[in-house]
Amino acid sequence: MELRHLRYFITVAQEQSFTRAAEKLFTAQPSLSQQIKDLEQEVGVNLFERSSRKIRLTDEGKAFLIYAEKALENAKLAVASARQVAQQKNNQIHIGFLNVAELKVMPHILVKLKKSMPDLKIHLHSLFCLEQLQRLKNAELDLSITRFQLDHPGFGSIHLLTEQIHLVAAKHLHPTDRILKLQELKNHTIIMCDQNASPIFYERLNALISFDQLKHDQVLWATNVLQHINLINMGMGFSFAPDYLLRFLNDEVKVIQTDRPLPQVELYATFNKNSQNPALNIITEALNNTVNA
Repeated sequence: MELRHLRYFITVAQEQSFTRAAEKLFTAQPSLSQQIKDLEQEVGVNLFERSSRKIRLTDEGKAFLIYAEKALENAKLAVASARQVAQQKNNQIHIGFLNVAELKVMPHILVKLKKSMPDLKIHLHSLFCLEQLQRLKNAELDLSITRFQLDHPGFGSIHLLTEQIHLVAAKHLHPTDRILKLQELKNHTIIMCDQNASPIFYERLNALISFDQLKHDQVLWATNVLQHINLINMGMGFSFAPDYLLRFLNDEVKVIQTDRPLPQVELYATFNKNSQNPALNIITEALNNTVNA
């Protein structure tokens, strides 16, 4: 039995379809079906009930799934552990971060590291939140700085800061100081961060605006921060910006008061609690001291 058999089995169980599972695994359906048959033959029981409409787990398959998921997770942890030791031996650290962290957090971290470990190799990775968390779990990152507070017993988080979100637009789009009702935005073009690029930011605002109820051509989706800033500065529509982004907006852009309070977004540093990397210990101590100061 190989790990790929477990991965294939788990995917089929999740998708309840060989076709969808094959697409997700980037493999051919006949090959996937054969792999599952080979696994069932090795285990000695039928793991799936097959019908023309749906694939379902048998009772034996449900029992097998519990331990298959644990086995796959343990295999990932084994790889992660080996990578962490290698990074420690090579005197290096990998840090993932968002743009806001580059301005408000990274300078403090880098000064501490350079002072305490001048020979340390520092690898900086500017990545979206979800990319960071996946790489952190795979031990490709030692530290991630994202909007997420990861709920996992093996990882720790430090709350770094909280930012207010503001409604902004070029002055010609809202020339008066009148308080704008959020409901009025349905009559205007909105510039918004793509959900995959900034899921927490999107979710907090979607709870107020319901973007899926707007016309498809009413929203300009920005896939990165620079694009977001440029569209706002060009006066292409109303948008939302956390505190740190305001400094990059030109003089023709204003903050607009709204009839309902806008949400806030947090920033967290997340790391593996079991890491023995001395550079990580320096960073977490510095961040804790800064937060508690």
